[in-house]
Amino acid sequence: MAENPVKAISWKFCKRYTCRFLPGLIAIVSLMFSSTQARAQDDLPHREQEQKVIHSTVLKEQRSLWIYTPANYTASGEKYPVLYLLDPDQNFAYVTELERFLSDRYRIPQLIIVGIVNNDRKKDFTPVHSLLFEGKTDSSLATTGGGKNFLNFIKDELIPYIDTNYRTQPYRILSGHSLGGLFTIYCKIAAPKLFQSQIVISPAIYGGNMVILGQFSRFLEEHSRLQGYLSLSLGNEPGGKLAADSIAVELKRSAPASFKWQYNSYLNEDHFSVGYKSMYDGLRFIFADWFIGPQGVGSVRSYQDIAAHFSRLSLQYGYPIQPSEDFMNECGYQLLHKGHVDQAIEIFARNVKNHPGSSNAYDSLGEAYYLKGEMSHALESYQKSLQLNPQNRNGAFMISKIMDQR
Repeated sequence: MAENPVKAISWKFCKRYTCRFLPGLIAIVSLMFSSTQARAQDDLPHREQEQKVIHSTVLKEQRSLWIYTPANYTASGEKYPVLYLLDPDQNFAYVTELERFLSDRYRIPQLIIVGIVNNDRKKDFTPVHSLLFEGKTDSSLATTGGGKNFLNFIKDELIPYIDTNYRTQPYRILSGHSLGGLFTIYCKIAAPKLFQSQIVISPAIYGGNMVILGQFSRFLEEHSRLQGYLSLSLGNEPGGKLAADSIAVELKRSAPASFKWQYNSYLNEDHFSVGYKSMYDGLRFIFADWFIGPQGVGSVRSYQDIAAHFSRLSLQYGYPIQPSEDFMNECGYQLLHKGHVDQAIEIFARNVKNHPGSSNAYDSLGEAYYLKGEMSHALESYQKSLQLNPQNRNGAFMISKIMDQR
């Protein structure tokens, strides 16, 4: 690799992308919204995921969770925002793939995703007990009205459990589809600061739960300093248009400028296919400013550009945000490709400071020093890289090469 520096850089760049992008995006999972689960609750989709079961004192029952962590979670030591996902048996697979796809391209941050598996979604997702559906009594709605208890479970038990057992940032997103969309709106009203952002997909608001539309209107009028993001969407579904349009009208009329929102209508999708586009567009909307410059890492001219960008993000999202190791590494290699070795060294050195346990960070710094001709610094960096990862054959080769040149 060291025989041809440009070739070495290109190989390292391509190798990373081959590994990270190989999974690709899976096909859309059809959404089913009956009270019967379309898949057994313990049938966790494969990949970097685990299932946990916790006992809820609030709900007086066991609750199953599907938890996804980013691929580098164990090695990185970093903290992550959390996306809480309702109805995960219907959407967990494609949402975790979207997280990979978008975060690999730096359009969104890497996320921990927590799927809250259903026991009785009609009970949990409805704040009001009501047997009415389309003007008629529906006996299948007998258990409705448990939304307040379910919210208390999330607030008092689930979130503390996740924050205790996983490395989380104080930034949470709640996403719900159909009845889950109703519950997501209810959460914003009942606990405005619990989630910083919401993705509301085709909300099913009917019967006695229609009162939430008036409650949401009053809520917006009374919260002139409301902050955060809300992405609302609807498929081509006339039965849901009145409620979704009413929410959008109130947002347009009363939402303060500090509360960002969007309303997307997907006329080529229905209630069961709208989830994928809604989730993609919702995440892109919430993190619209995450991408650095029009050319991504190619826009970076120095570490100062990176520092300024992430300082703005920290202010915007309300918690300290640092660039990831991979992002810094790619910025450094982009500058090496352009011949800006000193600027690349500055970025690689900062990456080492932020990630002192990373063999790869030291290896990249060693490569930049080698290209500049600073052999003592290159040797020191490669030795540290090899110490952290004795399997680093490139590091061992470069140490031998530098020693032979002395």
